[in-house]
Amino acid sequence: MKKIIRSVLSSIYQGGLAISQAGYRLVPFSIRKVNARVISVGNITWGGTGKTPLVVSLAKELSDLGKKVVVLTRGYGKDEVAELKKKLPKALILVGRDRIKTAEEAVRKFQAEIIILDDGFQHIRLHRDLDVVTINSTDPFGPGGLIPLGTLREPLENLSRAQIFMLTKTNIGSKNVHWIRQRLVSIKPDAVIFEAMHQPVQFMDFRKNRYLPLHEVKGRKVAAISGIGDPLSFEKMIENLGGEIIFAARFDDHHQYTQTEFSEFLNRCKEVGVKDVVTTEKDFYRIEPFFKKKRPQDIYNFNFLVLQIEFQVNDEEDFIRRCLNP
Repeated sequence: MKKIIRSVLSSIYQGGLAISQAGYRLVPFSIRKVNARVISVGNITWGGTGKTPLVVSLAKELSDLGKKVVVLTRGYGKDEVAELKKKLPKALILVGRDRIKTAEEAVRKFQAEIIILDDGFQHIRLHRDLDVVTINSTDPFGPGGLIPLGTLREPLENLSRAQIFMLTKTNIGSKNVHWIRQRLVSIKPDAVIFEAMHQPVQFMDFRKNRYLPLHEVKGRKVAAISGIGDPLSFEKMIENLGGEIIFAARFDDHHQYTQTEFSEFLNRCKEVGVKDVVTTEKDFYRIEPFFKKKRPQDIYNFNFLVLQIEFQVNDEEDFIRRCLNP
């Protein structure tokens, strides 16, 4: 029965999506254009594709080239906005649900030359000069079907709107890369495809305010806690570094932890005898407040390690060139 309900809801969702997008195709003047180069970085599945790391990497490169870069985000989670602001000191981050309004503000108030539209593939109301779609190599298109039946936000054939595809986490999902490429070419014969890795760099011990090498977890029993779209890839990275995950606490993407949840997690760590906890950079911003308040001394009996990663594109020079050129 649940599957039937999800199937019906998926059909309703698809119908609404088709009507909405058809409206913009039939009335093209309803699509707004601003006086700046707009690059959309989005996805076709729900969460976990590495979209934010690509936004950060692209904004950094373009800012370093002297361009006035503004990133537009809807700000689904405070963690994502905090991460963008911390990692992009040279770029401006504008948060707002109305992409037209924030894009016009970026040009009018801040003289933006390049606007990066975070999570913009489905937002066709704002004209973009380039559509980049990120695809998670470990789980490219989900279990099949549109949400809520599957994780697809649009039918796969809509990928034909994109100019560039970025296959992410290829160091983890390498076995899938060949057939993903074949599928993309079948949808768009002239597809431009890049590959990228989420490369672990170091750990940050945010309780002791120090950085540690990656081999720090080798041979250790650890607990993992994450509220991200693709927790399995994160946990696989830890295992590849030699850490033995005794148990993993997984929450929904952008989950705002409560004190009760965090305390229960620490109690579970004590029960299984784990003192090393590994989490992601996004989760760090949601967990950090627990250390700024007066808490039981038990919290100081654990090592909290944040795995920091670097987004590496296989041919970054060509990718940046395509992002810059009209």
